[in-house]
Amino acid sequence: MKKIIHFIFGTIIGSFLAVVCSRIPKGESLLSPPSHCEHCGHTLRPVELVPLVSAVFLRFRCTQCHQPFPARSFWIELGCGILFAIFLPNFQWVALWQLFWLLSTLVLAVIDWDYLIVEMRIFYCTGGLLLLSGAYLFHLNWLHPLIIGALFYLSQKILPNSLGLGDLWVIGLWSFFLSGYELLQILFIASFSGLAFFALEAFRKKKPKQLPFLPFLFIGLLFLLIKKH
Repeated sequence: MKKIIHFIFGTIIGSFLAVVCSRIPKGESLLSPPSHCEHCGHTLRPVELVPLVSAVFLRFRCTQCHQPFPARSFWIELGCGILFAIFLPNFQWVALWQLFWLLSTLVLAVIDWDYLIVEMRIFYCTGGLLLLSGAYLFHLNWLHPLIIGALFYLSQKILPNSLGLGDLWVIGLWSFFLSGYELLQILFIASFSGLAFFALEAFRKKKPKQLPFLPFLFIGLLFLLIKKH
């Protein structure tokens, strides 16, 4: 029963995070206008805003213009619900901190996927909270960010533009909380999943596009934290 309650609460948080992913990069307010159809401007009624359920019953279409709306919000809500069900049943501060880490990274990853940018306003806010709370919960690895910075400098000399500056900030922040081996695990999973996705797109004969790295870093972090949990 606890897991069901946590799952439902997670879908509600996921619904809000989907709005953050959609509006913040475009410089829009989170409060106004109310949630609406991007095609016809129809303001969604409360019954159309129930996480997961509304999208399924509406068949992912607007009730007014019947145009399809992106399924992304549905998947964000579902993913957040699952994460809450995994990390919250046995309440611990470390688990709550890990959940916040994953959710903040998820938002950054979705925005990076859509716009090929690391939204630094969100990164500074969530990263600052992670660092301050992480310093209370753990012994931080202060040497790791310096090593990451040095390696980034060398990589830019050898392979210019091989890694974006936003990705470096993210990896540098994470290195405070991870061992060298854990960081390598994340980078390996991210690189492997990125290459696998690129190969799949090539196999489907889709035109290759520039791939953001942060969504694949999120996959690596997700695997690591679930394994540790």
